[in-house]
Amino acid sequence: MNWNIEVGKQISMVISVVVMVLMIIKSRKIGKENLFFIIGYVLLSMIDIFCYFYFKATNQSTEIFYVIGFLVIAFFLYLLYYYRLLYLPVLRKIQLVLLIIFAINIIVMFCIKADLLHHFSFSILYTDILLLMFSIILFLYQTFNSDKILDLNNYFPFWISVALLILFIGSIPIFYFRTTVSEHIYFFILFMLNFISNGILILGLILNKQARLR
Repeated sequence: MNWNIEVGKQISMVISVVVMVLMIIKSRKIGKENLFFIIGYVLLSMIDIFCYFYFKATNQSTEIFYVIGFLVIAFFLYLLYYYRLLYLPVLRKIQLVLLIIFAINIIVMFCIKADLLHHFSFSILYTDILLLMFSIILFLYQTFNSDKILDLNNYFPFWISVALLILFIGSIPIFYFRTTVSEHIYFFILFMLNFISNGILILGLILNKQARLR
C-alpha cells in the first residue's frame, strides 16, 4: 500500500485546526457543558502539531508530551467531561469511581515504571480507553432515557460520544497489531479513523443550533 504518511499527518492537522475554529465560532451555541471536552481536544491537537514540527526540527523523542498530555491530562478531561454531563445520581457515582480508578492506575504505573515519561505506555492507553468507553455507555444510557433523544441532531455531546467511540474503538485493533502490520497501513487506518471522527464533530457543530444546558 502506497500511503504518504507525511501528507496524512498534515491533512489531519489541518482538519483539527478546522474543528478548533468551528468550536470557537460556535462556542456560544455549544454550551459550557462541553468545555472540558473542548479543552481536551484542543490540547491533543496542539500536542500533535507541536510534536510534528518539534521532531522535524530536533529529531528528538516527543513521547513525554504524549504521555503527560494524552494519557494523563486529555483522558482525565474527557472522563471529567462525562462526569459533569451525568446528572442521574447512580450514574454520577459510577463515573466518580471510574475517575478514581483512572487516578489510581496512573499513580501505580508511574510508580512501577520509572521510565514511563520516555516510553509511551499502551497498557495505560488501553485502560484509559476502556474507562472512557464505560463513561460513554453511561452517558448514552442517560441520553436515550431522557427527552434529549427527541433532538439528538442538536445535542453536541451525542456527536462527541459517537466520534470518540469510532476513534478509540477503531484504534484498539490497530494499536494491538501495530508490530505486525506495515507502517503505511498502520498510519492509513489511524488517519481514516481520525478523519471520520473529526468529520462527525464537524457535522455535530454544523447541526447544533443552540446551547443545550441543563
